[in-house]
Amino acid sequence: MLSPNLITLIEEQQREHENEPLFMAGEQLKEIAEREPLSAELLEKDLAIDGMKLSDAAAALQKYADENHGKAKCFCITPKVAEGILRNFYSLPEAGAKADAQPEPESTRIDLASFL
Repeated sequence: MLSPNLITLIEEQQREHENEPLFMAGEQLKEIAEREPLSAELLEKDLAIDGMKLSDAAAALQKYADENHGKAKCFCITPKVAEGILRNFYSLPEAGAKADAQPEPESTRIDLASFL
């Protein structure tokens, strides 16, 4: 479940930007945060910092589009590519990364021969 504080941060920054890249970036960040608690924690901290707001993330998406549109007048960034750009911008872990990456437990097998 998303933190109410994170939702508030995102929705305040989305206000008056419906149907704009900034708004869509916020929606994609909500989806990432919903799936990944570690990313949610990072986003909650980052979105409160100048230079890390949704407008800055939207600028990163625009920069990617500008660098890749060629002669086309418009350019579409797929959700997968946009997620990669957003993860890079906010330094989020890869999708599916575990917050508590613990080593595999050692075998609990007992070698009876060692008692002989």
